[in-house]
Amino acid sequence: MANGLRRETFVLMSSSSILFGRYCSRLLTLLLVLGGSLDDQCKDTLFSAHWFGQAGSATNQGPDRVATLNSIPTVITGLTLCPQYNGKASCCSEKFEEVQAKHFNYFKNMILPAKLRRVIEHRQSILDVEHTAAYQVASKTESEQFGLAVERFDPVLNPNVHAECWSALMAYVAGMNCFACRPDWSSYVTQSGGEVVWVHVDPAVCADLWARCERFGEAAMALEQAILDSPLAKQAKLPVEDLSMFADQQAICRWMHDEVALHPFQQPSERDREAAPASGPGSESTQQEEQNEERSSRSLAARSGAARLLVATGEESTKVLDVMEEG
Repeated sequence: MANGLRRETFVLMSSSSILFGRYCSRLLTLLLVLGGSLDDQCKDTLFSAHWFGQAGSATNQGPDRVATLNSIPTVITGLTLCPQYNGKASCCSEKFEEVQAKHFNYFKNMILPAKLRRVIEHRQSILDVEHTAAYQVASKTESEQFGLAVERFDPVLNPNVHAECWSALMAYVAGMNCFACRPDWSSYVTQSGGEVVWVHVDPAVCADLWARCERFGEAAMALEQAILDSPLAKQAKLPVEDLSMFADQQAICRWMHDEVALHPFQQPSERDREAAPASGPGSESTQQEEQNEERSSRSLAARSGAARLLVATGEESTKVLDVMEEG
């Protein structure tokens, strides 16, 4: 009887050990999954250069250390550029705002203004054709076509025409800049091979962009056509600046997605740096534009024209995120 009791006790202990082992294994698996998920929340591949834990970030504690995203979502209350994330667990911090402001200003002061600056330079290059032998012997029709081409630059470079469009473009830039703060970023993109290949932008954003850029787009397309129609204007030494992205709603939406949404922290090219004006789009900013830009530097989220993101969640439902005015 004693032997039987010992056998039953051994069986019960063995069964308990097996059950406890399974419980511990499942608990460990759960913790690893949750821990891995938490660790990935601040590793948006659009901002991979600024992930916490990048090589050298732990050892470099000096003043030249590049700020990174939070290691995990952290509640911050002192954000000024994307204040809608104050009091919420996010990937941004006050220190990281220095990086956000730098890249926002790249777009504001170099990348976008350089495009208009190159238009100004191309206009001057066309005007220089007046000093050539070809211009002196041009027919009346050719002279009229040349004059019309020069005239078509005026609305494109007029702040009353392009300012509203540029404001909309910067609103989009600001929205994608603040997207770095989102811990649930993966729900709003399509990835392939560990890289973001598509940010699901709400069609309403494209409609907003085009509504505010249509007037400028019409002026840009009229300029493009006038240059094509003028044999003399085409003799300019400088190349025509590409404004095809302002041709229609689809063109501007695709351009902003590829240039900004997929590269929110891009740096200006050497060509952009060389062409960038001292201030404002093409150095022709009005006082109102400068005031608007100053407000944008203080708060990326305060810009008008919300940049929404429409995303499939993997289920049949979808959700819309208003990056600019969320919270």
